[in-house]
Amino acid sequence: MPRKYLLNVYAAAAAAVLSQFVPPTARAQERVDPARVPVVYRVPGMERVVVREGVVFDKAPAAPLALDAYIPRGLRRGERRPAVVFVSGAERVRHWQWFVTWGRLAAAHGLVGIVPDKRYPRGFDGIRTGFEDTEKLLEYLRARGGPLGVDPESVCLWTFSAGGRLTSVGLRPGAPGVRCLVSFYGVLELSGEVAGAGAEREATLRRYSPLHALEAAAGSGAKVPPVFLARAGKDSDSINSGLDRFAAAALRLNVPLTLVNYAEGDHGFDGLNDTPQSRAVIAAALRFVREHTAPR
Repeated sequence: MPRKYLLNVYAAAAAAVLSQFVPPTARAQERVDPARVPVVYRVPGMERVVVREGVVFDKAPAAPLALDAYIPRGLRRGERRPAVVFVSGAERVRHWQWFVTWGRLAAAHGLVGIVPDKRYPRGFDGIRTGFEDTEKLLEYLRARGGPLGVDPESVCLWTFSAGGRLTSVGLRPGAPGVRCLVSFYGVLELSGEVAGAGAEREATLRRYSPLHALEAAAGSGAKVPPVFLARAGKDSDSINSGLDRFAAAALRLNVPLTLVNYAEGDHGFDGLNDTPQSRAVIAAALRFVREHTAPR
């Protein structure tokens, strides 16, 4: 079967998976194919970065997991740069133009952009496996990120949409090298997705729900990484209400927080809304990452 045909089938299947994670009222993103649509922001040099594709970080026999690394051009031997791990709301998005653009943007800003695979089927099992695979990725970057130019002590975890559930990975104590967190129109509260009752349910929420993980970390006195949230004003009530609760908790707990409310933004505004406002939010988020991952 021709490779081009296989990639087209793969892209269609990936877009279908993404739609499972977006509530009906937030499905503006379905009007475009994220495999074909790039991010609306461009900077000089982003087409000249070094790309390492298909680096396997988990050799599970059934379905190995790989990453694509976007590396600033001209790195000297042994030089290390901060890394940005882009966590989507779907499983295998390395060939989506949306995330190819994000990887290139990171590298053009002097960072190593990492776009990984993960197991992320619909439902709570997907949250669990997505969490585990994101943990494995961070451990891999700490132990073996050197050849990719990664500074293992300087990582930003950047989530999107349903990938926002996995923001909790960066909030757990001792998350390898996580210096800051970014979430664009992310799902940050899981109370409606976790069954059960009592102490067991609370323990599950503290581990997997970003809101509860934030409260647990800050309540224990642990240092919480600075957080940047981009809110799409035209997003669904279910996403924005959870994001709002997360932001309110961060303020109440005095967590370093940057909140940008793009009032006219759609869910997926970074690829959907080709406007000065979209580009300003993207530029601000990249500045935030550079500031908080710079050498201490």
